[in-house]
Amino acid sequence: MPATLRTADLVVIGLGMALIAAIGVVCSRKSRTAGGYFLADRSLPGWAVGFSLMATIVSSMTFLALPAAAYQTNWRHLPANAMYLLAIPVAWLLFVPFYRAGGLQSAYEYLERRFGLWARLYAGGAFILFHLARMGLILFVASESIQLMIGRREDWMLDVVMIVFGVIVSGYTVLGGLRAVIWTDVLQGVALIGGGLICLPILLNGIPEGLSGLLEVAGEHDKMSFGVSEGDVRGHTMGATMLTKLIVFLQIMGTDQTTVQRYMAAGSRREANRALWVGGLLTFPVWGYFLFVGTALFVFYRFQADPAVAGLSPEQIFPHFIITRVPAGVAGFVIVGLIAAAMSTLDSSINAIAATLTNDFYRRLWRRDRDDHHYGRVGRGLSLVTGAVMIGSGLLIHASRTAEGVEDVQTKLLSILGGGLLGLFLLGLLTRRATGRSAATATAVSVALVTGWVALGSGAAASWFPALHERVLDTFWVGVVANPLLFGIGWALGGRPGTDGRSLDGLTVWTTDSTTTEIAPGLPD
Repeated sequence: MPATLRTADLVVIGLGMALIAAIGVVCSRKSRTAGGYFLADRSLPGWAVGFSLMATIVSSMTFLALPAAAYQTNWRHLPANAMYLLAIPVAWLLFVPFYRAGGLQSAYEYLERRFGLWARLYAGGAFILFHLARMGLILFVASESIQLMIGRREDWMLDVVMIVFGVIVSGYTVLGGLRAVIWTDVLQGVALIGGGLICLPILLNGIPEGLSGLLEVAGEHDKMSFGVSEGDVRGHTMGATMLTKLIVFLQIMGTDQTTVQRYMAAGSRREANRALWVGGLLTFPVWGYFLFVGTALFVFYRFQADPAVAGLSPEQIFPHFIITRVPAGVAGFVIVGLIAAAMSTLDSSINAIAATLTNDFYRRLWRRDRDDHHYGRVGRGLSLVTGAVMIGSGLLIHASRTAEGVEDVQTKLLSILGGGLLGLFLLGLLTRRATGRSAATATAVSVALVTGWVALGSGAAASWFPALHERVLDTFWVGVVANPLLFGIGWALGGRPGTDGRSLDGLTVWTTDSTTTEIAPGLPD
């Protein structure tokens, strides 16, 4: 079969994109105020919000990177991803009830109430910078796969794909706000799961003895082991990866606006809890399934010779299989799943960044006295700007001819700006002793430490300070060290509750009435 999309595939893809655009237009009628645009008037059903959580976390990186990882190595990513299952009960018991009871507009509004304006701006700025970098990377990676399946390798074609892809995602997000994001995510989640499920029977059909043959060959090549690593604690051992992932998942579920926004958009606390469990219990099986697809691809191509595979990177194997082995039309649906995996992450980031810019910066610093329709219009405009920056970021990555360097920058940016963000939230939620001053000092120490850490781990430090460079821990450990450090310093430097003149009513788990279910939203005085 030709390694390019066929007419039937293009028709299916076109219909899928048209349906997504239509959802954006329909939802725009109910998204004229800030409450409607950013929180869908707090009226969404839990199952839909849960599907959206799953689709957002399971990005195109999962659709491409997990099969590639299993094809190339084994299932060593699965134990680390299982930490997501440990983060769900924490979010259920701590974060969801607290955010719902506080009636917050954003995750970072809480930090101002607890520690002061500096904390809100620091956390909101870190969130925005990290997601802008991440969006460009996801757009670039997904567009590369689409370009491969189109069969056009010219540089300008990749730019065209990124622009068209980015305009579609930005278009329905700008029009319909979070309501459009949630309902398109439901559709995209179905396409993502359905697209993956279609491929496995085709893979098994090309393997002698089907599933039993797959398991036998995979076992012989150690393709389904967890690859528990031994060695220096400075590296990516299994324990380090699992601990780091737990911190990452707790940070996503407790401090990331894309997630907190969904807690607040659900119709009630009960619906928010349902969303959390639906999203969590769908996400982990999807990760496991796509690892299994990667293993199946490895076994499949041991029996089905294809000279083209030798010249492909691991991330290109699955797209190549889709366009060469999946029937016309059906392949189009699978590709919609691939596109959907990227869209569901990008649209969430666009809306959440616009919400943060509107509520935590524009509304807080410049215009506090306008009506809700005004903030809705501002949010729509900022969504448009965010979409344009996303496209520009993707084009910049392409112009640099490497995604690896940008990914390193992205990791370092998150490490420096957000390395202790979870610790800051937990310091506020779990202690009465911490004050605005102690939290600010702890944050400054944490940021300074992580900045030096990243600098010593860089290539330049290897030339200037080789002895220190060899001994420094891998930056993979940043979250594991920075969050407890910030929490500990903030607690130690704190004082008796109320010594900074700030009331703690409703701001810690110890000073919040557990019987309170909902509080009307509002800005801090």
